[in-house]
Amino acid sequence: MKIEGELVKGRFVERLNRFEAVVEIEGSRELVHVPNTGRLKELLTKKAAVLVRKFDNPNRKTKFGLLFVKKGGVWVSIDSANLPNRIVYDALKSNTFEQFAAYSEIRREVTLLNSRFDFGLFNGEQEYYIEVKGVTLVEDRQAFFPDAPTTRGTRHLEELVNIKLSGKGAGVIFIVQREDADEIRPNDRTDKGFGIALRNAKKAGVDLFAYVCKIDIDQKQVNIIKSIPVVLD
Repeated sequence: MKIEGELVKGRFVERLNRFEAVVEIEGSRELVHVPNTGRLKELLTKKAAVLVRKFDNPNRKTKFGLLFVKKGGVWVSIDSANLPNRIVYDALKSNTFEQFAAYSEIRREVTLLNSRFDFGLFNGEQEYYIEVKGVTLVEDRQAFFPDAPTTRGTRHLEELVNIKLSGKGAGVIFIVQREDADEIRPNDRTDKGFGIALRNAKKAGVDLFAYVCKIDIDQKQVNIIKSIPVVLD
């Protein structure tokens, strides 16, 4: 996936709320948009090296968007609002995911039951529904999701179970937005309910997939480099 727009270096100063932070850019403190509602406490630390996208849109409240932060020598995408879905959409279109190659139609933002899912795949009478989760939290090469409580995420899992029980296909794709993870686990410390729902979904036959991405700032690319196991024990 190509990284769009002009990237500017900066140093993180502080987070003001879920959607706004202050970054020092070329000696000036600038208000930037944060496209991630997670806590990100282990990433957004004072003076952390960051990359922001510069926007030339006079209608925007902020002219910068915070996209990447460096942690332990590794660039991490914090853009959970856009990047994970873009990565998955590109992979679906290019048949990168062999397990979905038989589906001829891809629809985005599909509503079914009481939820809206990121993707619906169709081929004749076959239907498959996918929810995508962006992952930024990694400790000792173990990725964890979520990094903040998510009642919405739990509800999606419960709905996917109902979809699976109705005879349709259902799956979750975790996109790890950094390269330094070998497995992913539910973050029971932060949201035990999500962990329970994820294990129940697996038992019901909902598919669980996880992929790690490498961020190449020089080439302005973010690409899937490997799949990793989802560990539930």
